[in-house]
Amino acid sequence: MTYYEALILTVAAFGVLFMLISAVGILRLPDVFTRMHAAGKAATLGISCLMIAAGIVYPHYLGRMIVLVILFFITGPIATTTMARAAYRTAGSPDKFFLKHNEMK
Repeated sequence: MTYYEALILTVAAFGVLFMLISAVGILRLPDVFTRMHAAGKAATLGISCLMIAAGIVYPHYLGRMIVLVILFFITGPIATTTMARAAYRTAGSPDKFFLKHNEMK
């Protein structure tokens, strides 16, 4: 195994690990807001690592993959924030959280 192949395997393994952490977080966390946090943070990093690994495997697509990673880092957290706001507005404030300052009201 060359260093090139080891680099690809390492980056892809980190991506798969973060996606696994995200999936376990979505299944195990108690409410929609913490699930959105798991989906937003870990999945963004996991997908980014997998795209970079694919860009390293196919070097002529590396520029496109980097642009896709940048776009995903911009749109991924915005999408999860929007879904969390929609869940807040339809279900209301969760009873078990005691907010001192509620910016959504």
